[in-house]
Order: sequence, then structure tokens, then C-alpha cells
Amino acid sequence: MIVSALAIAPVKGMRVQPADALDLGPAGAAGDRRFVVVDHEGALLLSTRTPKLLQIVPRLAGGTLRLTFPDGRTVEDVPEPGRRATSANYAGRPLPGHLVEGALSEAVAEHLGRPAQLLMLDPGERGADDAPVTVMSTASLLALAPALDGSVPDPRRFRMTVSIEGATAWQEHGWGGREIAVGDAVLRGADTVARCVVTTRDPDTGATDVPTLKALAALRGKRDVTFGIWCDVVAPGRVAVGDPVSVR
Repeated sequence: MIVSALAIAPVKGMRVQPADALDLGPAGAAGDRRFVVVDHEGALLLSTRTPKLLQIVPRLAGGTLRLTFPDGRTVEDVPEPGRRATSANYAGRPLPGHLVEGALSEAVAEHLGRPAQLLMLDPGERGADDAPVTVMSTASLLALAPALDGSVPDPRRFRMTVSIEGATAWQEHGWGGREIAVGDAVLRGADTVARCVVTTRDPDTGATDVPTLKALAALRGKRDVTFGIWCDVVAPGRVAVGDPVSVR
């Protein structure tokens, strides 16, 4: 088995970006979900209810965050930490950090058409929901096609950190509790990833267009609408596309 693709989302809820290599640590991939978007009361804004977030393309490089909007406009700045604030994820886990003032947050609010601001999470805080890293096999992705009129869904719908080639369909769902050596890092499978309406939305526009959840239910049963597996990072390390993968 090898790593076939890597991806991160520098801003939670915005469009995922491919990567050639990632440094995996206890909180996940470096730069992944480093920022979240909150409303004027500090509540977390997610693409489940704010699909226009998916239309924003984020890129984080060398401390500079660049946001590209559907009209081609680009806003770029080095985010400066402002007032301390704490949001929370869907399960109520605190997300502490600093609000980002200035052009980046203003551009996000303008695009969404509502009060919104970037929250830069404190170093070491995990922006992902249930575990730092997600893993899927390309075979599982291909296995969805028969329930989707023969079409293989865009992998970005699942927002996975690591994609693996060489496993059989759904094989990764059996890796709970097992160690997964990926490049220089070692992961431990935690639990399968329960899926939500984000998988039914176009990963570029946010429009609902594919019945992904119905496909999963048809293939795996109504009580198992899961895809991919959450993983903890047992040993930090660098992972690159083409790296070997082994499970023990």
C-alpha cells in the first residue's frame, strides 16, 4: 500500500487543498484547520449550514494566509492574533485562540453576507473534530460508484487527510486499534468517520448535487453511514505522496 494523495484545509469548512507532503503531529497535519470561522457571538460556522464557505480557497504558506473568492478576488495577509476568544466544535469541545482582525476576516464576512471572523487556534489545538487525521482507501471511493449511477465521487467531498492505494474496499474500516505506519509517521486507527450532508455538496460550489449519504446507506446499511477512519498520531513524522503504508 502507498499514499496516493494528501490534503489539508487551512481554514475549517473552506475548500480542501492537495499537498505533496505533510508533517503529522499530535494535533494533526501542520497547518490543517489552523483557523476556524465564527459568528459575532463566537459560534463556529461550518459548511454543513454555511455552504458558501466551500467556495473560498485558502492557502497557508510561510505564515501568510491567502483567501481566493469565486469572483477571482484574492486577499492575502499575515494573520495577527487579536482578542482572545473560545469557540466550540459540534460536540462542545473548546476551541481556544485569538480573533483575527482586518482584511481577511472582513473579506470572509462580505462573501458570506453575515457577521463572521477568523479565529486562529492556539498552537497545539486540534481543529479537526473527533481525531487529528482521517484515512481512506481509493478502493472504498471506487466502491461507491455502483450506488451513484456508475460515477466515482470527487474525493474532496470526504475531506480526508490521507488517501491510500493498494487496500481493498472498506479495508481501512477494520483498522480500529491498529497501528498504521505512513511514511515517517505512525497512526492508530480510532473509529470510522460518520458522514454528514457536506458529502452531498459540490466541493467547489457548496450546492447539493450528489446523494452520497443514500449511496453509503445502500451499500453499508442505514446504521453504518460511515466512510474512512479517524486516526490518532502515535509517532509524529513526515508523510509524502508515494510513501509506503503498512498496518500492524
